[in-house]
Amino acid sequence: MKSIVAIRTHRWTEAEDRLLGQLRAAFGDDVVVVFHERAPDVTPGCEVVDLNAAWAQEQGLRTPRDWGWRCGDYFFYALRAARPDYDHYWLVEPDVLFLGDPAAFFARFAQVEDDILGLDPEPMNAAKRMFAASMPGMDHWRAIFALTRISGRALDRLLPLRQENSKAPVGQMRFANDEAFVYSHAMAEDDLSVGNLRDHAPEWFEGAPFDTAPDMIEEAVRDRDDLRGKVLHPVHGKAAFKTEIAKRATKRLNFF
Repeated sequence: MKSIVAIRTHRWTEAEDRLLGQLRAAFGDDVVVVFHERAPDVTPGCEVVDLNAAWAQEQGLRTPRDWGWRCGDYFFYALRAARPDYDHYWLVEPDVLFLGDPAAFFARFAQVEDDILGLDPEPMNAAKRMFAASMPGMDHWRAIFALTRISGRALDRLLPLRQENSKAPVGQMRFANDEAFVYSHAMAEDDLSVGNLRDHAPEWFEGAPFDTAPDMIEEAVRDRDDLRGKVLHPVHGKAAFKTEIAKRATKRLNFF
């Protein structure tokens, strides 16, 4: 089975550069960046798949104002369109930190055939149900989207379903996010299989924080003996951590 890995990002910082080096150790030249609204002067040291609102709209995909954050599955569709000759596609966000050999981690999945691989897929709880409004009449599932693998055949199935989902008459704040859309539809499709990353690399996740929050500072976790050989999320450098906290505080105040 042939696999490719992509970094999902909207900027290029030390975090993306560090992740690029780690992924190259595992995938060699099969590493690209799927870049949301890339500035003209940004030139990562590898192949770039550019993703913007015009491309998404041409595919019949809805673009709410926060679609670059909300709709991570669009990055997969852009990657599949640009590089169609792969069996499986990994998407990794730059706040994922490998504190062990990335090649050893990804080798665990080389022979795993599941169409969707994520960490601990589970039914959505009430707090997340706002993202299910555009998917009535089905069971709703989720898993953290920061480290996800999807097969090419699953992406070919999911794209037309997402195009149909884009027509749902719901406000943009209730439009399905990436994890709700992908896992809910994958679970509903009898011939798509969903697997758990933890089942194939349990020691990488045991005792390691991997969630949507709280954020961790890279300098505080990198040298901890108990986290060696683990994969963590979300991890930021000090400068990025300050920016992230300010951005979240501003977003919440703006909402109120």
